[in-house]
Amino acid sequence: MLVDTGSTDSTLEIVKSHDVVLLKREWRDDFAWARNEALNAARGEWILYIDADERLLVPEGVQLVEGLDSPKTIAARVLFQPKVNATPFREYRLFRNDPEIRFQGAMHETMVPDLRRKEAQGGVIVDSDAMIRHLGYEGDQAHKHARNLPLLRTAIVASPERLYYWYHLGETLTAMGRYDEAMAVVTEALPRVEARAFSSAERSIATLLVGTYVHLLTRKGEDPLPAIELGLRLYPTHAHLLLLKARALVGRRHLEAALVILEGLVAIDSATFVDPVLSYDRRIFDEYAPDLMGVVLLRMGRRAEAAAAFDRAARAAPDNLAYRAKAVAVRPH
Repeated sequence: MLVDTGSTDSTLEIVKSHDVVLLKREWRDDFAWARNEALNAARGEWILYIDADERLLVPEGVQLVEGLDSPKTIAARVLFQPKVNATPFREYRLFRNDPEIRFQGAMHETMVPDLRRKEAQGGVIVDSDAMIRHLGYEGDQAHKHARNLPLLRTAIVASPERLYYWYHLGETLTAMGRYDEAMAVVTEALPRVEARAFSSAERSIATLLVGTYVHLLTRKGEDPLPAIELGLRLYPTHAHLLLLKARALVGRRHLEAALVILEGLVAIDSATFVDPVLSYDRRIFDEYAPDLMGVVLLRMGRRAEAAAAFDRAARAAPDNLAYRAKAVAVRPH
């Protein structure tokens, strides 16, 4: 089943050469509506939704619907990798074809509220070994930012309680270089972060908003540490915020405290790491944390350990000669 809302490439020709049910619909600036159009026409027992810029990977010897034979099972979370160099997290992509499960939200549409309601009624959600890789964030994103901006503004008016809309609008404005507007959006949303009780998934979204705020504060030369601490109170294991905290501590010459954080980050194997609700740039663990650790250890007079840390960053990024040069420069002779 494929819903086409006005593609201008060779999608339609490709579809005609395969056994695919094609639904042509006129775009309405509503992603939930488009997905629900497909759901209304679907006849299979299970639904897997996937976009054109995503790829499904099922490990050898694993069946996509493995573990879904119980009548109580209503959905499965697959591993989802949002960017090429990112760690995966768990996302709801596979669920029963049930008229009571439908998408909500014109943008960043979700069927999770319906799944949660079904789960509260006794339904079971399991984890799948299948992975979906998203390829759509590579290259110039200017066209997506221009498309998303009015949709996000409309979505916030319709659903101001959804923090992800505020986060994405702030990120979009930041990416477009409209920093003052981005700061206005983020600061308007921050009281919602501080005033609400969150589920773990909601806390993760709140920390994304905080991360944008930290970036904007840093860009203005203002102290980001109080904002970082706010984010870590919401999600104490947030790797990106931990790295930012370590940097802030180094700036304050709190080297021992920074080193404790960095040791925790470099101990994580980015190749196998899966956070339940957040994805991270693998360079946080493989490159950025070891590099900052090298700086900390050098300032502490531990030159051999500093060289080893820079070497580790160099192995993760062999094209970055700066790491190799640091290692050579600080290595005891």
